Amino acid sequence: MKWYFFLLSSITSAVKGEKILRGNGYKANVFRDTSMNPYGCGYVIKAFGNKENMAALLKNGGVRVNEIREAN
Repeated sequence: MKWYFFLLSSITSAVKGEKILRGNGYKANVFRDTSMNPYGCGYVIKAFGNKENMAALLKNGGVRVNEIREAN
């Protein structure tokens, strides 16, 4: 498993996504970085786990992810 950055368009989506991921046992934190995330307000969820599983949880929870990047 690895760390991933989920790039979102709003703080509302980021907080909702963080709650979904944490509620399913993933380590997740929200931060703002407009240099990394050009979408909307620049909010990002940094999360550790299986990318496909986390992306599916977010999608099923109604959180629109603009892009997923692997953390180095």
